[in-house]
Amino acid sequence: MQQLEAFLLTRYGVASYGTLTANGFPRRTIDQALRTGIVRRVARGTLALPQADARLVHAARSQTSLTCTSAADILGWWWLLTPPETVHVRCDAARSIPGTVVHRGQRSAHRLIAPPRQILKDAFRCLPPLDALVMAESAVVTKAVGLQSLQKEFSGQQDWQVRALLGTVRRTTASPLEVCARFHLLNAGLRVETEVALPGLGRVDLLVDGWLIIEIDGFAFHSSREHYRADRRRWNTSAAGGWITLRITAELVLHRPEEYVDLVKKTRDMWSLREHAQLPPSSQREGKRRKTRTEPNAG
Repeated sequence: MQQLEAFLLTRYGVASYGTLTANGFPRRTIDQALRTGIVRRVARGTLALPQADARLVHAARSQTSLTCTSAADILGWWWLLTPPETVHVRCDAARSIPGTVVHRGQRSAHRLIAPPRQILKDAFRCLPPLDALVMAESAVVTKAVGLQSLQKEFSGQQDWQVRALLGTVRRTTASPLEVCARFHLLNAGLRVETEVALPGLGRVDLLVDGWLIIEIDGFAFHSSREHYRADRRRWNTSAAGGWITLRITAELVLHRPEEYVDLVKKTRDMWSLREHAQLPPSSQREGKRRKTRTEPNAG
């Protein structure tokens, strides 16, 4: 019985009778599990543990597959900006299921969760661009899906906007906040690099125009005293090396993106003008190519 429970847990608590027998579980073992209440029959030919996620049970009963944010949430693989409030399913036929967002598309009758590329394809068709991009980038970072194979899903002429978004995906992004921060800056027309390694500093979250460092302070920022000290040493090192650094809060990126972009633009423009004004005419062209800036005098 323990082996049966362990196997069902690998399937998120739900599996068909045929899947269980195909994986070596005798019918008498399955029937005994039903009699003792270890599993329950939730749909025709489908069994589930009592603690199985209700969304999977819903998919089994409606003969659909979970997709979009519902699938991503259950799999636990990907970042989600907004937790799903409604169940999202993929269905072969055009159907209306109460309390459910139905994505029309081919599905496997043996899958209660759609494959990764289908999940992301449905996400880009359903969600705001940034929400879908966050899911896609985290899937690429965790190697749940390959970037090239994902791009092939959007080869149609009408998919040019999705292809442009996927062109910004980076395999080294560390958090959904970085995805959001980069997205807003790129939309504003700024030149942005992600997870850049700088001499003496290590990796920085974002680098604008090759010299302006953007560091995103997440919700768990400064989780320990040692973390706080290490961060201050790094910040001081960047200042001593002539780098300008903006520390941006998660709240600013997520809830006030226009203010965030405006702050970055004003900082970039101010330091660009200062350097231009301080250099003699013969040095201005060379100065524009510099990647470092000096901190202003205190006061």
